[in-house]
Order: sequence, then C-alpha cells, then structure tokens
Amino acid sequence: MAFIEWTSDLDTGIGWVDEQHRKIVDCINDLHAVDRASGTRDSVSDVMGRLIAYTRYHFSEEEKMLERAGYRLLETHQGIHRGFIDKLHTIHEQYRRGADTLTSLLALLENWLFSHIRVHDRGYVATVKSAGADRL
Repeated sequence: MAFIEWTSDLDTGIGWVDEQHRKIVDCINDLHAVDRASGTRDSVSDVMGRLIAYTRYHFSEEEKMLERAGYRLLETHQGIHRGFIDKLHTIHEQYRRGADTLTSLLALLENWLFSHIRVHDRGYVATVKSAGADRL
C-alpha cells in the first residue's frame, strides 16, 4: 500500500498541474518505500534529492502559469514555494549529516502537499482558467 493515496478532491482541474502533483505524490511514495525497504542513507538521500528537484521544477512551471494569468497573489505563492523548498533543503542537509529526519520529512510532505493543493492551488484555478493560462 502506498504511503499517500491520490484522491479526486486533490484535482485542480488543470490537467498538467494535476499530473505534476501526482508525480510529487509518487516521489513521496518512493521515499517512503526506500525507507521501508531499509535503503541505505545514500539511496534515501538520492530519492530526497529527486523529490526536491522535481518539486522545484513543478513550482517553476506553476509560477510561470500564474504570471501568464496575472494572478494577484503570485508573489505570495512564490514566497510559500521558496519557504517550502528551503525547508526541504534544510531537512535533506540534516539527513546527509546523519540526523534522523526522514519520519518528520514524510509527515511534513503529506500535510503540506494536501494543504497547499486544497488551499493555495485551488485559489488560483478560476483566475488561471479565465485568463486561458492553464496550458503549459
């Protein structure tokens, strides 16, 4: 069983955004799976790195869309993204230095992702769609 199951209430209705969100969930599930399989610290760290890289990519694409749409809360949304990426980098660095941060990271990822999609991302959907900026 996956650590996180995608549910339809997480869909924004913007196809490529939902697809990227699902990939982030897949990365989180990969991180959980490598930990449960008693992966080495290096293998866990590699999966963390891939998760961070893909999340950064997604945020970049999402922010370009919000800019095209003229989303009034773009700077706020960018700040939320930056803060989250900074937090992920800090936790990853602590893990690489030997700290046991994986359990707290998984909890953070699960809670933050669902909250962010349901609150912040849903907040831009109408603006993006009305501006016709929902395509990559």
